[in-house]
Amino acid sequence: MKPKEKANELLDKMSLDWYCNECHNDFAKECALIAVNELQIQAGDQKWGNYLAMQYWLDVEKELEKL
Repeated sequence: MKPKEKANELLDKMSLDWYCNECHNDFAKECALIAVNELQIQAGDQKWGNYLAMQYWLDVEKELEKL
């Protein structure tokens, strides 16, 4: 999955569909960014780090910030 698609998927999963407004969308974005940050940490904690995984999650983070 491309980083932009993953960013949209994470945002959708974090969104409150039943009550959608600007405040909740910002909250969903922050939650998605926190999740991506945790995934970056996990990728880096592996022996020697996993550069490709870290780069992928950095790209997802950039796409989330654009939304």
